[in-house]
Amino acid sequence: WTRACKFLGIEDLHFHDLRHEGVSRLFEMDWDIPRVASVSGHRDWNSMRRYTHLRGRGDAYAGWPWLEVVLKAPVILGARATK
Repeated sequence: WTRACKFLGIEDLHFHDLRHEGVSRLFEMDWDIPRVASVSGHRDWNSMRRYTHLRGRGDAYAGWPWLEVVLKAPVILGARATK
């Protein structure tokens, strides 16, 4: 994660920020609390609410020109050890 952020020139982004962003997007797509919690791992609404800041409704990726590219990209699972 650290090397990827450095390579891309991204400063002050933490892996946990993705959880926050993901929870917000799922609520914007009209997912209900139990369904979001099943993905996010939150055990109760109070803890999930701290990470949820809604900006609007609907699918934030609708019409995004890179969506097809991302969905068709190969996924390589596992870590590679470098020496």
